[in-house]
Amino acid sequence: MSILNSLSNKKGQGGVFILLAVVLIVLILAGGRHYFHNTGHDLRATVHDAGQDLKSTGRDAAASIRDTVQS
Repeated sequence: MSILNSLSNKKGQGGVFILLAVVLIVLILAGGRHYFHNTGHDLRATVHDAGQDLKSTGRDAAASIRDTVQS
């Protein structure tokens, strides 16, 4: 049983090492370039649009319920 635990611990440590190595390589290759420079503005616009769509859907649902109750 201890052999299985030992093997699983080594595999886990190797996976973490490989993940850190990949992240380090990507950061080195990026070389200070800002790939996500406009992401904040795009995200704000997307959230704003989603909020407007949600408001519109709520108004439509309220109008539909109001019409159903009045009928």
